[in-house]
Amino acid sequence: MSQRVARLFFVLADLMNIDPMYQYSLKFFCMIYERALDKAEGKVEKNDKLQRKAFFIRKFTMLLYKNVCRSLFEKDKLLFSFLMCLKIMEENNELDPVEARFLMTGATSITMDRPNPTGENGWLTDKAWASILELGRVLPEFNGFDKDFETFLHDWERVYNSLAP
Repeated sequence: MSQRVARLFFVLADLMNIDPMYQYSLKFFCMIYERALDKAEGKVEKNDKLQRKAFFIRKFTMLLYKNVCRSLFEKDKLLFSFLMCLKIMEENNELDPVEARFLMTGATSITMDRPNPTGENGWLTDKAWASILELGRVLPEFNGFDKDFETFLHDWERVYNSLAP
């Protein structure tokens, strides 16, 4: 229970990096915590600690999400949901740190083994191509994806240009 609460507090702290306007006080956070405790107390028998703990975690997470989303710009709500999801997955040991790091940063290598198949001014940026090349090296499940990508380049271009990919 304390792990979830602490992790989600740091999600709130990270929101300030998105927009300096997103600053939440400890008092705000504690108010949500106390509200979730009150709801858990009234909803579940006092002797059933496991059920009360699970109810509290769900209630706290939902109250925090709803209260914070009220103050976010629409464009940042999905990002907030994603950050919360990553923290919860990390808590449950469902998140591979290598995959998460690659998802967040993309390629870290500057050199490309092969040139960008779309050319210098093509639809695919050199950064994106470098990420595709590095994907197979970093995540073995994607080994050979770069060659498949080149083979089906026109299909990928349609996905890239699609309004609803």
